[in-house]
Amino acid sequence: MFIFNWFKKIPIKEPEKIYPEPQDSLEIALWDIKETYDLETEEVERAVFEKRNNINYMNECLKNDK
Repeated sequence: MFIFNWFKKIPIKEPEKIYPEPQDSLEIALWDIKETYDLETEEVERAVFEKRNNINYMNECLKNDK
């Protein structure tokens, strides 16, 4: 009977933790710190993204100087 369907609790699935693949030991350390100190995922993702962009920018500058 559909009248009693709303009594059934639907289990809520927790979203899977999907992290970007770490490229070096610094990124691995950042993710370990996140888990240890319960930091927000967005903060760590932003730090990893900015680190990668800064390294790419430095590499481009070095290539242009040669």
